[in-house]
Amino acid sequence: MFDHQKEAFMSIARELSEAALNIRYDNLPTEVIRETKRLILDALSCAIGAFDAEPCRICREVAREHGGAGVATLIGERDKVSVSQAIIANETMVRYLDFNDVLYFPKSPGKIGGAHPSDALPAALAVGEREHASGREVIAALVAAYETIGRIVDATAEGITPMGFHHGSVMPFAGAVIAGRLLGLDAGQMTNAMGIGASAAIGLGINDAEGEEYNNTKNIADGLMAERGVFAAYLARRGFTGPERIIEGNKGFAHSLLRGVENYIVKPLPNDYYLMRTKMKFFPTESTNQGHLAATTLLVTEHGLKPDDIAEVVLRMSKRTVVHNGDPVKKYPRNKEGADHSAYFMTALAIVTGGCVVPSSFSDAAYADPVIHRLIDKVQLEHGPEYDAITPAPLVTIRTTDGRVLAKRVDHPRGTPENRMSDSELRDKFVECAGERMPSDQIDQVVETCLALDVLDDIGGLMPLLAVRFQHSHPGSAS
Repeated sequence: MFDHQKEAFMSIARELSEAALNIRYDNLPTEVIRETKRLILDALSCAIGAFDAEPCRICREVAREHGGAGVATLIGERDKVSVSQAIIANETMVRYLDFNDVLYFPKSPGKIGGAHPSDALPAALAVGEREHASGREVIAALVAAYETIGRIVDATAEGITPMGFHHGSVMPFAGAVIAGRLLGLDAGQMTNAMGIGASAAIGLGINDAEGEEYNNTKNIADGLMAERGVFAAYLARRGFTGPERIIEGNKGFAHSLLRGVENYIVKPLPNDYYLMRTKMKFFPTESTNQGHLAATTLLVTEHGLKPDDIAEVVLRMSKRTVVHNGDPVKKYPRNKEGADHSAYFMTALAIVTGGCVVPSSFSDAAYADPVIHRLIDKVQLEHGPEYDAITPAPLVTIRTTDGRVLAKRVDHPRGTPENRMSDSELRDKFVECAGERMPSDQIDQVVETCLALDVLDDIGGLMPLLAVRFQHSHPGSAS
């Protein structure tokens, strides 16, 4: 619980700001620097993979239409727009595939507190490019953002989403931290930026809610909220003030989003960095689907299973996974947003594709495929209380038409801190996402630049390397 005796001396936002400013690149452990660069590469692969998706195209078109001064590059293009427009359009690409990283903490059964920290990367790239920040400065700013996100989410007693709010509601804090660091704000200014941004940018949970069909807004929500934190930092730099007690104050973050300040429980600083607890995704699907999908693909590949071999599939897993990804509205999804959140569809897709679930596996044809629909009808979800505290671990049991019973449990799917993806696998993921948009030598250049980002004098040097093939020409595009 928040210590009210300390309240008179330092607000929670002020303490978070000071902690964010105390992070120095030269003092970061080697493994933290390395993992930050890998997380950047991972997020950029997601963005390139979503380049052609309709919501991403729309956001880039609007960004160009309302782009203002050309100071920040749209990922995959050579066009430059305003910082705000670049953040929103680029984050939509990072988020669309639901393939980007995640940080979450199991709370009570059926509830987790989580966020997607890499949704803050577009803010670091846009502000960094405008301010000509070095790779080292961007790395340190991202570490500070990941730590801020982690500390806030960890402190929530039951998480934000169970209270009806979107997990991206932490992103104004991350945006304020990133921009605050890259703009040279002091702790007081950064605290004001947190107050300005977070008081004006709270997301409703309907964009990620059970019982509601998913839509395009799922992809843009985090970017809109992160951008408010960045815009707030520019205001704060000029002396604009915000509510310092944005978290613990009356009708602030804890009171309004968590139903009371007692539900924001300040935790002691961990021995490691929250960034090191972040999970990458091996499959382009919601985070708690990763475990059962890993187990299913192993069974399919190890036993050479085909759709006609399946009599029944039982997924025994945490209550949160059953409720969130077993939502009847998403059982037979009609779009990517719903498909990657459906445990039913993802299981059927894994069987149909022979265990090879990649971004290109999602299509209108797949959503209407009668084979997938028949498999969906054979999938049962079962709550296993023993898995609540170790989400996304599952037990998958497949009963075949010839009477075999095959079972697999995966506690730590690929991409989790206990089972990290290798640099080679990260490159493979980039290739998976880039498809025919980039030649192999360009992919190699992007990978090498990301993994050596700390030697880059200006982060703007990274952006032209991300331009994809077959771009359409746009009025005002740079030659």
